[in-house]
Amino acid sequence: MAKRKSTTAAGYGYAHQALRRALLADAYGKHCPRCDLPMLPGQSLDLDHTDDRSGYNGMAHASCNRAAGARKRNAQRRKTWSTSRNW
Repeated sequence: MAKRKSTTAAGYGYAHQALRRALLADAYGKHCPRCDLPMLPGQSLDLDHTDDRSGYNGMAHASCNRAAGARKRNAQRRKTWSTSRNW
């Protein structure tokens, strides 16, 4: 099993965490950049990277952000998937 990256190596280090804390209070009441529904107090929110991870989309519902990441990773897996047989 591969060793997991540190939070900093994965793009979630101190700078990411500090920015998330700074943006969190103002995020409630605004619309999620992924689903365009309002972000309400009590909902889990993430600081959402752009799809190319070069910047941030801002705060987003945690479920929207993680679903987008899963879709991206699953698409990458499908590109490299192969069988052991040549049909």
